[in-house]
Amino acid sequence: MDDVKGILQSKTVWSLLVGLTATLLLKAGYTVGDADQAAIVNYILQGVEVVSYLAGIVFRIKATKAIGA
Repeated sequence: MDDVKGILQSKTVWSLLVGLTATLLLKAGYTVGDADQAAIVNYILQGVEVVSYLAGIVFRIKATKAIGA
C-alpha cells in the first residue's frame, strides 16, 4: 500500500462512522416507531433498486464482450 488518500475517502472510515453513529443513537435512547421503520425500509429498498439498475446499465456500457447464450 504505497498510495495515500484522505481519511474521508476511505470506505472503511465511513462504514465505521455509520456504525458508531448507530451505536451512539441507541445508547442515547433513540427509538424509531413502527410507521417510521416501515418508511425507512421502503426508502432503503427503493435505493437498492435504483442502484442495481444503474449498476446494470454502467456494467453493460463498460463491457467488452457480448452476452452469449
